[in-house]
Amino acid sequence: MVFKRLISTGNIYFKRSYCKSAQTAPPSISPAENTEIIETFSRNGDDGSSKTLTGQILPKDHKIFNAIGSTEELLSYIGIAREHAQEGEHEYCDKLKRIQTVIIDISTAISRCGDKNQKSISSTHTKELEDWIHHYSKQLPPPERYIIPGGGIAAASLHVARAICRKTERVIVPLVQEDCLHKEALIYLNRLSDFLFTVSRIAAKLDKRTESIYIPKPDEKIQAQ
Repeated sequence: MVFKRLISTGNIYFKRSYCKSAQTAPPSISPAENTEIIETFSRNGDDGSSKTLTGQILPKDHKIFNAIGSTEELLSYIGIAREHAQEGEHEYCDKLKRIQTVIIDISTAISRCGDKNQKSISSTHTKELEDWIHHYSKQLPPPERYIIPGGGIAAASLHVARAICRKTERVIVPLVQEDCLHKEALIYLNRLSDFLFTVSRIAAKLDKRTESIYIPKPDEKIQAQ
């Protein structure tokens, strides 16, 4: 029976076929011997352009790719927040993973901008966030006017994710206004920022950390002389 084995060396993958019998273990394979190189890079895009899922070739600094990049940044940082939450055994970890799957759907929708057959993000995802916000808000005191990001590494990472979420909202607004992207994606991100703020406070509570509150100084009136 013939099997194929992949060996990774940096970003290059080597493939070699070998035979296996009941008595013989797979041989040790050196990447330098009789190998077929499978490259993980294509060199496409070296000219500063990239292709969307609809086949459009656009400059990499186009608003569509800026929006996709922002969703990828958000996706990645929620992954960091989830890792910190898992270390603290916080119970909202699965919710963050669920959110990541919706963000991937939004990123895919952005890459299909303008496609008439593009699927809309379901409003049930937004309703899900609202239900979670209501659930956690009952466990918290009313928020102060301005909470200084911090409250432990889990809470702080969620504050960063919220800031990135707000940025993602801003960069997709033009796509929604041009009817290139369904509005529900924008609504979801708006609600997500509220959820990330709420759950950051939950994280601080679970880690038994005190929230830092910013209290502005009262306005000082200059007395005329």
